[in-house]
Amino acid sequence: MIELFTVKLDTLEDLAYGVQENKNEGMIMSNSIRWISEEGLKEISTITKVETIFEIKFPKDYIECVMKNDGGYPMPNRFTLNEHEEVFNKLLSLQEVSYNIIDTYNNVKDRLINGVIPFAEDPFGNLLCFDYRKSKQPNIVFWDHEKAFINRNSALCYLCDSFSDLLLLLHDAQD
Repeated sequence: MIELFTVKLDTLEDLAYGVQENKNEGMIMSNSIRWISEEGLKEISTITKVETIFEIKFPKDYIECVMKNDGGYPMPNRFTLNEHEEVFNKLLSLQEVSYNIIDTYNNVKDRLINGVIPFAEDPFGNLLCFDYRKSKQPNIVFWDHEKAFINRNSALCYLCDSFSDLLLLLHDAQD
């Protein structure tokens, strides 16, 4: 069953559940992020299994989000990277379903750099990834699948410092 979640909460920690706060000229504006999801995760052990496979720990804000919105589609879903509008299509599912986070990683690992783990995709074959190369608290990078065929080092582009920061970047499509 597909459900549409719209959640408004009061703290930045709750951002992953649906609150987006943007600072504009000293003011904080709250806009709702709606998640179109089939279902959240039923057990934290699903996350633990994936963490064990990748030998990492996912950030708390990401865990809070996927517990409610595993495989979900955020709305708004656009972000700007190097003056281009990009699309956060959907979170990769952590569940044992067709084409989940592990399948995605296995399909592109020959073009990824060690320590970079995909967690979301755009509609064009590119991925949003956690970059654990410098820290156990990963930043977020955009992985360009076309550049990765030529040079996997040039395929990564820094996007932001955290999953919460990524959600703060989401906006409606620009006309």
